[in-house]
Amino acid sequence: MKLYGLFLLASCSVMESGKYAPDPGTYPDDGSGLDEDVEDTGTLPPVDECDDVPLVTWNNFGEGFFIQNCNGCHHSETPHRYGAPEGVIFDTVDDVWAQKTMILYVSGGDEPSMPPQGGSTSMDREMLEIWLQCGEEGS
Repeated sequence: MKLYGLFLLASCSVMESGKYAPDPGTYPDDGSGLDEDVEDTGTLPPVDECDDVPLVTWNNFGEGFFIQNCNGCHHSETPHRYGAPEGVIFDTVDDVWAQKTMILYVSGGDEPSMPPQGGSTSMDREMLEIWLQCGEEGS
């Protein structure tokens, strides 16, 4: 696998109360049960194609992505959650992997709803999908 240098271009989003997306009924507040509930849209690379993707890990991508795009609302110690569900926390790599399906659902694809006011680039979202589809859990 090739290791590509990553330059994260993202901005922290501050959103108005009531604009937390997606529709509140789309997934459970705590992120539980999503593996059964989320339909595979076919937008992620099939597992058999993972040999041809860059090496993406928590250390070279994930941590920076979550700090820049998610932890403003989804960190356990953030002072303002702006409507983010209490159980959706991304303090550690294990927190992220535990909610992998929900993250892929709301942050991936052609029309991501997270971050709610943009900020992540299409390249960042593609790298996120590669990491969570092809990476090893906890890495």
